Amino acid sequence: MRGLRVGFGLAVAVGLLLATTPLEAQTGTVQGRVTNQAGQPLNNVLVSLVGTNRGVRTDDEGRYEIPDLPVGNVTLRAAVIGYAAQTQTVAVTAAAFTTLDFSLQQAAVSLDALVVTATGEQRAVEVPNVITSVDAARAAEEVAPVSLSSVIQGRAPGVQIINSSGTAGTGTKIRIRGASSMSLTNEPVLVVDGIRVDNRSNDGGLGVGGQTISRINDFNPDEIESIEVVKGPSAAALYGTDAANGVIVIKTKKGRVGTPVFNLYGEYGVVSDRNSYPNNYRGIASDGSSCRMYNVAAGTCEQTGLEFANPLESKSTTPITSGGRYQIGGNVAGGTSDVQYFLSAEYEREDGIYSLPTGTRDSILEQRPEGYQIPSFVLNPNQVTRVSLRGNLNAQLSNTLNVQVNTGYVDGKIFLPENDNNVLGMLPSGLLGGTDSTDVGGWGFYTPEEVFWIENKQNIQRFTQSVSLNWTPTTWLDFRGVGGVDYSGISNVSFQAIGTGPSFSNYKADGLRDSDKIASWEYTFDFGGTAQFNLTDQLSSRTSVGVQYFRSYRETVSTTGQKLPPGAGSNASATDQFIGESFIESRTLGTYIEQQFGYNDRLFVTAALRGDDNSAFGRDFDYTVYPKVGASYLVLDQRGGLLDNFRIRGAWGASGVQPGTNDAVLYYTGIALAEASGDATGVVISNPGNPDLKPEKSQEWEAGFEAGLFGGRLGLDVTYYSRTTKDALVSRDLAPSLGLTTSRFENIGRTKNSGFEGGINGTLVRNTFLTWDFSLTGSTNSSEVVELGEGVEPIVFGNQKHQEGYPLGAYWDFPYEYEDTDGNGFITTDEITVGDTTEYIGYSRPRYEVSFFNSFDIGSWLRISGLFDYRGGHYQYNNTERFRCRFRTCEELNDVNTPLDGQARATVAALTSRQTTTGYVEPAWFIKLRELSFTFFAPQSLARMVGASRASLTIAGRNLLTFTDYTGLDPEVQGNTGNFGSSDFLTQPQVQYWTARLQLTF
Repeated sequence: MRGLRVGFGLAVAVGLLLATTPLEAQTGTVQGRVTNQAGQPLNNVLVSLVGTNRGVRTDDEGRYEIPDLPVGNVTLRAAVIGYAAQTQTVAVTAAAFTTLDFSLQQAAVSLDALVVTATGEQRAVEVPNVITSVDAARAAEEVAPVSLSSVIQGRAPGVQIINSSGTAGTGTKIRIRGASSMSLTNEPVLVVDGIRVDNRSNDGGLGVGGQTISRINDFNPDEIESIEVVKGPSAAALYGTDAANGVIVIKTKKGRVGTPVFNLYGEYGVVSDRNSYPNNYRGIASDGSSCRMYNVAAGTCEQTGLEFANPLESKSTTPITSGGRYQIGGNVAGGTSDVQYFLSAEYEREDGIYSLPTGTRDSILEQRPEGYQIPSFVLNPNQVTRVSLRGNLNAQLSNTLNVQVNTGYVDGKIFLPENDNNVLGMLPSGLLGGTDSTDVGGWGFYTPEEVFWIENKQNIQRFTQSVSLNWTPTTWLDFRGVGGVDYSGISNVSFQAIGTGPSFSNYKADGLRDSDKIASWEYTFDFGGTAQFNLTDQLSSRTSVGVQYFRSYRETVSTTGQKLPPGAGSNASATDQFIGESFIESRTLGTYIEQQFGYNDRLFVTAALRGDDNSAFGRDFDYTVYPKVGASYLVLDQRGGLLDNFRIRGAWGASGVQPGTNDAVLYYTGIALAEASGDATGVVISNPGNPDLKPEKSQEWEAGFEAGLFGGRLGLDVTYYSRTTKDALVSRDLAPSLGLTTSRFENIGRTKNSGFEGGINGTLVRNTFLTWDFSLTGSTNSSEVVELGEGVEPIVFGNQKHQEGYPLGAYWDFPYEYEDTDGNGFITTDEITVGDTTEYIGYSRPRYEVSFFNSFDIGSWLRISGLFDYRGGHYQYNNTERFRCRFRTCEELNDVNTPLDGQARATVAALTSRQTTTGYVEPAWFIKLRELSFTFFAPQSLARMVGASRASLTIAGRNLLTFTDYTGLDPEVQGNTGNFGSSDFLTQPQVQYWTARLQLTF
């Protein structure tokens, strides 16, 4: 019944479009050239027939040709990002060629540039909501990014890239306009070349203290042409269920018309850790016994000195050294007017900052079991290698039919060290170690030469394929179909061979191997049609209808083997074997219709409706609808003077996030029963299910404006947004008398996010010697738990909780007061008063962010660029230092010269009966010099000496400076602590990169 309803609706919509087909007329051809004001050709400029879907892009010489145009006056528009669009009218003659050239002027605001929407490409001026574009191709060449997420970082206001660790290969969380869901994912949807792809931010599967891997970083930045960020439900309504958190749309590079152009590049870099790790302290008495500050205050000893050790800083013991980054790749683009191609290949390797200390390498040979070869991961337990291949093909099969085939393949391998919240972790063992450097180097649990024997590896083979068909039977009607699959084959292995590694549990004696085999498929089928024509000379119409089908399927087989024989590399030979498997599937079927009217090419009004059905909905919930309305008005459009153009816009829309795959389903788990006749199988309820379960639904409105100033030199944009999420999933406790489980998910919560986004960008100086481009962007975000549901207590996780009337995931803990009542300079437990109830401390995620980017072109031979990144208005839980105090190794419990406030926070966190973390929840604002690069462009005469038409050398640095009041290692890193957790707990802080990249174009 549902499929019949969808098919009937689409058939009616397409029929309405076809019913209005105008009569065809005689045709002619318009051709010409597009240049900048200096007369230099501009490539990739879209020259389109105004009011229709018809358009072509210029080649490297700036030339274009549009055949089969109707006889008479036609209006063409030339538009590209970075330049003001130009519109001209020309008379087309039957069966003849007419020449029309364009000269474009640089502009900070390009309202006629194309942006990607759910219904296809549209001019920015027509879209009522903000869409942020990132020039990924330029960033990849000029700042040598280490991952795809680092390309986005600092370049899109309202988008937070949350780094989980500085360990090579670990991932990030992405939040667009904050987080809305208390129970479901807050990650955006990721679309690559028209199809949805896996965007898990925690695809680890390795028992390495919570370190995880992000699937977005599988994609190679050098293959990416552009990234567009669709923010919030008002913009993402037509993307439907799962799009309430926003959408990141990625377009890979395409072919070109003309002779083949080859790009070859090589990169070499150094990775280093410039962080200072704290000492482990112990106050000592004259006899060498422990005499800590609280012992001195109690009068039980007299401290004569401090003993300390630091295995992480000592050259003889530290495994923290310099790593390396290597990359070599190339691509070629070319083709004819009928067929264009882009082919690329790249090999990348990054060696993390960990390797065996020089003084311990001989001991590794001694520990090696007889006949056992030392694997490379023992010497360097943190490695990333990746091979990326891509082939994109665009073919014009006829004047009306175009096909694009985009194929990407990644073969990657990541080794991760034991670290973070992990008794086997290298940093925990160093930060929680002893003070006698002669005793196993001062390590607390295990030494690096022991734990580095444990192999933790993830292999991935990822294949992403999309095919797009565009059929334009007339100048005003366009049909598009996109189909594709994103497949990932993942292998996770944690392995400790018998006789190697630390003596944790019985693993050294017996060996241990955990192995997960994961197969993940993401399918996309998207078909739609758009009719676009002028109803009158002043009124235009654009109607889009479509149907979309998405299927996500993930299959996991997990095996564990213990008591492995010597030399075993498979669980098949283990004495003790365990196996498990899981299957997760989700399907979504949606239809949409969107209508837009334009008046005088200035006022655009849009209304749309999307309906979705999803397999994760409860059986009693059938269908959900997401509406959208918006308007955009170009108040002013002129050149010169103070104000060049000015647009106001506003939009309201809804989108959703589906429940967990099995949240709505009643299912059981088998258990063994003992009966007189023998063992039998019984069942218990694992999940009570909820037949009424429906998606969380977010509604958002936004309003803003853009303005171009001073002849296109400056651009200004400001947006305010407010988003409310209702039917938020909350785990409600169930009465034991029901005989079910203790809780189940229900749609009873409500949250809210609001804030401002904006920025100013442009060119401050432009002459033959110096060009100075800059951008200053920023955003704010305020969140609130509006409602948890009747009878639901605040949701507490550690020292954070969701409580009505306060920010989501805010920090809470018991307050305390202290006073040195006896004036002896020491704070003891009886001089501290701890409150009886927890109190609100502050946000756990940044409320404010500012990015300041500058680029200086000196002549035609040097470009210097830099990016400063600020975040603030939030707190970070310095759990590392708090835990060190609980182990009695922190300075604040050992040094009698510690200020009173430091004594108090350490004492209340480690010694009082009600141990509160409040003193270690610290303001976490920071300013980072995120990027600094120097790009040298060789003179053409020098480039020709090696046969190249262009040559450049880029020296780039990343994470170079940090300014902050935070007392921990790094205010930015947040280990894998779930949706809202922001604990800094024994996590590798951010590392510094310096890379050199040579690029040649032939």
